Amino acid sequence: MKVSSSMFYKKIVPSLAIIILFSIIIILVPTKSFGEFPISIVDQKIFKDLNGEWNLIGVVQNNAGTPIEVKIGVNVTQTDKQSSILTSNTFTNVIYPYVSAPSKFTIKGNEFFNGVAYPIETKEVAKPFFMDLTQNYSNLATGDEKALVGTIKNTGPNIIKNIAVYASVHSINGTQIDSVKSFIIPFIYPGKDVRYKILPDPAIKDGVYYYSCAGLDINSPISTMEIGKGEFLVFNLESASLISDFRYENSSDSIIFEVKPYNPSGGTTNFKIPQVSSNQKIEILLDGKQYENKLVTMNGKTINMDIFIPKDKHIVKISGIRNQL
Repeated sequence: MKVSSSMFYKKIVPSLAIIILFSIIIILVPTKSFGEFPISIVDQKIFKDLNGEWNLIGVVQNNAGTPIEVKIGVNVTQTDKQSSILTSNTFTNVIYPYVSAPSKFTIKGNEFFNGVAYPIETKEVAKPFFMDLTQNYSNLATGDEKALVGTIKNTGPNIIKNIAVYASVHSINGTQIDSVKSFIIPFIYPGKDVRYKILPDPAIKDGVYYYSCAGLDINSPISTMEIGKGEFLVFNLESASLISDFRYENSSDSIIFEVKPYNPSGGTTNFKIPQVSSNQKIEILLDGKQYENKLVTMNGKTINMDIFIPKDKHIVKISGIRNQL
């Protein structure tokens, strides 16, 4: 069975209990929501691994309509009763709107988690989600290793670098029992796919039944694109939106892409490219029509474009990129 990354999160009933699952101790801790932050931290549990270290796992849900970066923390107490705050990011640098990401803290066996994880900081970011990577995976654990196995395909025209896969691990009754993340995949070329395999913690392996919400963490956003004859264009794109079919069209000297803002009222897309000529002319079309709701500035080195994108999905075409027509 193939699943998408939106499947199977099961919320636990707030409680404090100790259960025995295949001889592995899993401590359930209360679900927490934090009204002052646009996130919820759910499915928090503690287990002890084969190295004698304690692991606190959970899921961070983005309840906001914009991409955010999240830092979470947990209080840790040593045997001498000294306490400290351990901080960490989630398994993905950016959590996109209404999406969840796993988290995990690990401490030594002589230390103790004093409570559950809580938000330290959230930051709204205008980082687009490039829809050029697709993945297929079987949510059921595979083989004796109880692994998560799948493939990632680059459907776009640009090389995508430094990709990792993350997922939540569940027992047969739906309880989340671990959070996992793959090694970094250095790059995926256009049109190519890459196979990955992620192993659960050996301490809970016998209890693994399925995986859910396998997502992608892209540590190096697309910032260059091939424009022909071995040349590459350096650019910067900031937009709280979904971006697809992002490409350079040589015949019209244009960047073309499809954009859908997360905000239902629309939002601004900022696009920067090098300025190659003092009289360089930039033309912007929205859905094939001349678009005036824009701001274009040049300083001799950089061309900066602020383009307001209305709600829903639109096609943007920016001509005059190389000033060679």
